[in-house]
Amino acid sequence: MKKQYQIILNVGLPIVAGLFIYFTSTMNLINRQVLNFLPDGLWAYAFTSCILIIWDNKVNFIWLTLLGCFFIVFELFQSFHFIKGTGDLKDIFIYFAFGLFALTINNFLKPKVSSVQ
Repeated sequence: MKKQYQIILNVGLPIVAGLFIYFTSTMNLINRQVLNFLPDGLWAYAFTSCILIIWDNKVNFIWLTLLGCFFIVFELFQSFHFIKGTGDLKDIFIYFAFGLFALTINNFLKPKVSSVQ
């Protein structure tokens, strides 16, 4: 799959969907728990996908470790009121779950290497 399509599908679409859910949450009849966590998960999916796309869908341990640290620090900053929000252990779980989902999905989109010579 071409990079442009990967960016649209795995970065742009989740961010737009998350923003839509976030800004229309008062109008939706979806379960409140879904509305609280889905935009965060979509953001983590898009962020993880973006890093994978930059590295040609190859798992780069250093960048993914930094990403995991970023997820944790982001919630800690919210807990200590350095940034606006509510620090929540559930959010960290959601970030890692959606990040793992992005790893799985992007692995399927990795270009297949042909052994034909």
